[in-house]
Amino acid sequence: MLKISQTMQFIRCSRYEYLVKKGSISNYSFNLKDEEQSGILEIIFEEITFPISRDDLEAQLLMRIEDIDSNYIKSLLDQLLEVEILCELSAVTEKNMKICVITDSEKVDVIMNAFCEQSYEIQPFVFENPSSESNNIKFLELQNEKNALEQLKDFEYVLVFKEHFSPSTFYKVNKLCLELNKKLIISYLDGNEGIIIPLVNFSQIGCYNDFEILRESSFYNLLDYQIMKEQLLQQDYPHKPSNNLHFNILVNQTVLLLNHYSSYTNINYYAYSLDFERMINTKSRLLKFPKCPSCQSDKNLVHAFI
Repeated sequence: MLKISQTMQFIRCSRYEYLVKKGSISNYSFNLKDEEQSGILEIIFEEITFPISRDDLEAQLLMRIEDIDSNYIKSLLDQLLEVEILCELSAVTEKNMKICVITDSEKVDVIMNAFCEQSYEIQPFVFENPSSESNNIKFLELQNEKNALEQLKDFEYVLVFKEHFSPSTFYKVNKLCLELNKKLIISYLDGNEGIIIPLVNFSQIGCYNDFEILRESSFYNLLDYQIMKEQLLQQDYPHKPSNNLHFNILVNQTVLLLNHYSSYTNINYYAYSLDFERMINTKSRLLKFPKCPSCQSDKNLVHAFI
C-alpha cells in the first residue's frame, strides 16, 4: 500500500507543475514537472484517495489519462517513491528494531504511548519488582548482573528513562551495554533540564563515563556537584515527582532522535540538553577520551570525576 507524505506541502503552480516543500523556509524544495503534460500530477495530488496499492494506482491512472504510456507511469511512481513523496505504508507502520526501555513503573504508560504512536514495539523493564506483569512489564534487577545480561542480550537498543540524575543506575546499565555491545540511550531530568545521551557507537564516541567527564569538566560548582553525586552513589533517593510536561517532552525528543538514527547511516553524535527554564536546547559533541576505565583496556585507570 502506498500513502502520500504528510510532512510535505504540494503547491500547485499549474496543472503540469507542483512546488514541493517541507516548510515555508525549508531548504528542501523542488519543482516537480509533468514532462508529458498528461495531468498525472494533478490526479495524484488532488484526486486519488490514499492509501492505495501500487497496482490499483497504476490502473486508475491508466483509466483516467488517455494515451499515456504505462512505462511513464511506472517511472514517475518510482521517482516519487525515491524522493519520499510517496512511501510504502508497511515501511511506516513496521519498525523491526528490538528495543527495550528501562524506567520507573509509574512512567511506563507515558513512554509506551509515545513509542506506539511512532509504531515502535518496545519491551518495558522496571527497576522495582511490579505487583503483576501487566502490559508485559518485566523486572530488571541491576544488582544481579548475570540475569540482567541474559534479559538484555536480544535487544538492539537499550533506553533508560529517569526522572532524576541517577549515576549508580547509569553506571550499571552502561557496564551491561558495554559487555553486550548494545546501543544505549540515556534520558533523564535534572531539575529544570532534560539530558539525552545517545551512546550508539562505543568504538567511536566512548561510553557514559566519557560523557560524564565531558559534562563535569564544564561545571563551575564542581565541588557541590561531587558531594551530591557521592551521596547519590551511596543511596539513590526516591525523588519527588517531576514535571509531567517536562518528562513528556524528554520522551518525545528521545523518540525523534531514535527516528533519526533509524533513518540515517552518516551521523554526527551529540548529547542534548533541554533547558526548560530558559527554553534553550543545546548540544555537545560526544568525545571518546583516551584510556577510559570502562570502555578501554586498562581497567586500573580512574579519573578525578568518578
